[in-house]
Amino acid sequence: MYRAQCYKGLVVELHTTKHRVVVLIPTFRRIVLLTELLHGLIPQAREAGALIIVGDNACEASVAQLIGDRSADAAIAYLEVPARGVSQVRNALIAEAIKLAPDWQWILMLDDDGQVTPGWLNTVLQCAQSHNPDLLGGPVIGILPPNAGRLARNSVFAERTRWPTGPVKMLNTTQNLVINRALLDRLPLPLFKNHLGASGGEDYDLFRRVAQAKGSLVWCDEAVILEPAPAERLTTPALLHRYYSTGIYMAPIDAGYDGWPSGIELMLKGLTASTISCLLQSLTGRFDRAARSLLMSAHYAGRFAGLLGMRSARYVKKEKKTS
Repeated sequence: MYRAQCYKGLVVELHTTKHRVVVLIPTFRRIVLLTELLHGLIPQAREAGALIIVGDNACEASVAQLIGDRSADAAIAYLEVPARGVSQVRNALIAEAIKLAPDWQWILMLDDDGQVTPGWLNTVLQCAQSHNPDLLGGPVIGILPPNAGRLARNSVFAERTRWPTGPVKMLNTTQNLVINRALLDRLPLPLFKNHLGASGGEDYDLFRRVAQAKGSLVWCDEAVILEPAPAERLTTPALLHRYYSTGIYMAPIDAGYDGWPSGIELMLKGLTASTISCLLQSLTGRFDRAARSLLMSAHYAGRFAGLLGMRSARYVKKEKKTS
């Protein structure tokens, strides 16, 4: 009952205001992290006149309560998304942004485990307005526990690839992503493919599709988001599986855009080079490089499996039935 009352009340209030900037946050059973994210984000959103929409893929009363409690501090709305999957919740959030803020110019996407740094919102908006790209991305820097192992310190959970601010050929993730309204003139809705909702890769596919459509991608290296990494994701088996499952979904995506012969060639060269590098770096005592090569070997092994037809379900797990 509270969820419906809270949400409908917010819709009525938000429809009276025009928002040019909308921040979208999908969430799934991370109430503590979401609370911390909103604590840092709301003051910046209020200053920028931005609307925040939280899409709850678990449909929990505690999240609706949190959003209701913060509604006095900023323009913020709660959206239930019962259809499970990361693509499904992102698409539902974009549809809700179009409904609640029909005059939007920029959509900013965050994940519920992100933490905004001081001035992040103004920085990323200024860069977007200056370059006017279809998509703009920024750095996501991991916060690792003090006892994180070597493999974790050399993984994406520590830091992803960064570039100088300006045009780029590829972006990293939907964490810290800006979408220009002009993109909708190039690509039809929904932007994220629903069949990738369980595996992930919906963001990578979007980046490839925008590039194929001659859209522009820009990097803003000054707009930093922090992301704490939970210990259970940093064990050796978890890290190898992360890279392996990423390879599983990336291989058919790349093959779809570049052709299967190109995908097979990329996999074979990558798997051979990374395996040899891992052995050589280990023998010469360059253990950080060896760790990175080991992770890439897992990635290309995943590409091999993906080309053979294997699929992963990183974001949608089968839940046990209760009697």
